[in-house]
Amino acid sequence: MSVGSAASRAIEALWGRLAKVSEFSFTASNGPGSATDWRGHARGSVLAERDDGHLLFREQALFTSSEGRKLDMQNTYRWTRLPGSLRLEHLRRSEPVLLFELEPVTGQGFREVQPHQCGPDTYTAELLLRRNQLELIWQIHGPRKNERLHYHYW
Repeated sequence: MSVGSAASRAIEALWGRLAKVSEFSFTASNGPGSATDWRGHARGSVLAERDDGHLLFREQALFTSSEGRKLDMQNTYRWTRLPGSLRLEHLRRSEPVLLFELEPVTGQGFREVQPHQCGPDTYTAELLLRRNQLELIWQIHGPRKNERLHYHYW
């Protein structure tokens, strides 16, 4: 999808939906060859707030591992509207770490402009606008990783 009016409409639709998010669920799973134990689920709240042209997501939840361990989970993400895409960053100690720039590939679907490299690991993502929710699916592949992070926002 080009930066034309269809892409602009898709970005505007996503931006409007992001601003209304207040809850999320999260599932982590791993596939063949993964040497991590990152499996489990969470459900929690999102405080979405505008900040100087950005949209901050402050997420809080209780993560339950596949073995039943419970851990507090807190993340802050920053969304930024760009010409033709949206940028997603993870704020660690308030410092932004670029995760993805997502561009529309259909009226209801976004995909990373280019994969994110973190050491030997490659991160990819797609975001889907569903009727009552947003779905953000990350894939992480590397020498020791084969992970899938599946978020639902509403």
